[in-house]
Amino acid sequence: MGLLVAAMLAVLVAGAGVYVGWMALQAARQGVVAAAGLVAAYRLAEERKDAERVCAWAVSERETFEKIITRGVVGAAVRNAGQAPVYDVEIVFRDPPAAWTAVRKVRIVPPGEQPEVYAGFDQEETSGPVERDRINEDGTIRLAPSADMHVELRFTDAAGRRWQRDDKGQLNLLGENVARAPAPVETA
Repeated sequence: MGLLVAAMLAVLVAGAGVYVGWMALQAARQGVVAAAGLVAAYRLAEERKDAERVCAWAVSERETFEKIITRGVVGAAVRNAGQAPVYDVEIVFRDPPAAWTAVRKVRIVPPGEQPEVYAGFDQEETSGPVERDRINEDGTIRLAPSADMHVELRFTDAAGRRWQRDDKGQLNLLGENVARAPAPVETA
């Protein structure tokens, strides 16, 4: 009888050991997952570090940039306070009540403490319904002042990551390993 009790006790101890080992393995797996999450969060923070320092805002002809932007011209200031230039910049202007969108393309914005101002745009379109109060008597569409435009910024960082800063200031990663656009060919 004593031998049977000893054997049962040995089985219970062995079972408890297996259970404790299994729990330790689960805890180790959770630790690895948590560590991987921390590494991923750190990597994302590092990737975003310079991109977080690039922004744009609409400027008005009545503001500081009065000398650069003539009356009626859409413009934006772009500041790259990062450590490296950004490439293939697209400044997207939107006037939703006028159903109007325009894009200004800039090949490179170097790092700097002062913003660069870009006036005008390379392409535009009016698409969709226009609010009635934006239609002039002659049928043309009246745009909002430059400073009231919604501005979105898209750019590629030096590491080839494509970013978008929406009109609310949120930064989003659009893609990685993005090839830079070829330099425009100058014709004489």
